[in-house]
Amino acid sequence: MGGLKPSGDMRYFQIRIQHEQAMHLPGNILTKFFSKVEMVTGTGVVDSIPTCILRVEHDGVDIMNIKDQIKGSLIIDKILQVGDDYAYLKAKTPGPIQLIIGAEDEAWIMPPSYLSRESGFFMTIHGTPSGLKRIKDKLEALIPEKMDMRISKLIVGDWMSAPQLTNKRHLAIKTAVEMGYYSAPRRCNQSDIAEVLGVKQGTVAEHLQFAESIIINSWAEQTSRS
Repeated sequence: MGGLKPSGDMRYFQIRIQHEQAMHLPGNILTKFFSKVEMVTGTGVVDSIPTCILRVEHDGVDIMNIKDQIKGSLIIDKILQVGDDYAYLKAKTPGPIQLIIGAEDEAWIMPPSYLSRESGFFMTIHGTPSGLKRIKDKLEALIPEKMDMRISKLIVGDWMSAPQLTNKRHLAIKTAVEMGYYSAPRRCNQSDIAEVLGVKQGTVAEHLQFAESIIINSWAEQTSRS
């Protein structure tokens, strides 16, 4: 989850589960405290438990006071940024669905992935056809009710053939995209990204400049051959 997997035949599927289908799952308790829990970016897997940066929305919850109540579905390692009704968290996600994916070498969770009171549970999973098939079979056994879950056709987008970045640079540019740094108009600056990642603004600037150079030059090389 912390970086791109080797290129090849990649696919994805997305899961949508209504609240009534997943009442027995530990993650359902999160909707008691948060109106929305959204994955910003993945940061790796520790002991088969996926780790990530999350944005949570709430109605004035004291996050420190609920850490023990939600640790079965969300283990908060660090509170990165706090607002009146939101927070960015670095966390582990030990729920049964996440553990199934974390134990699979050929698949990983990607945005958009979120849990909300209004829309239920939604997750995007990328991987090889065989890895996704194994996950799909296990998820159907875990949640036997009808789910909206279909494996896509092959992914052949240019991002699969772009040069791979180091984990830190991949994380920096992925976080920048998710936070809106490349939106028009921009929704954040480099200092905001640095605060979420827990690094200096100059480090973010260096990572983004390097990643942008690699990606743009790769794109130019590919398009010149097409």
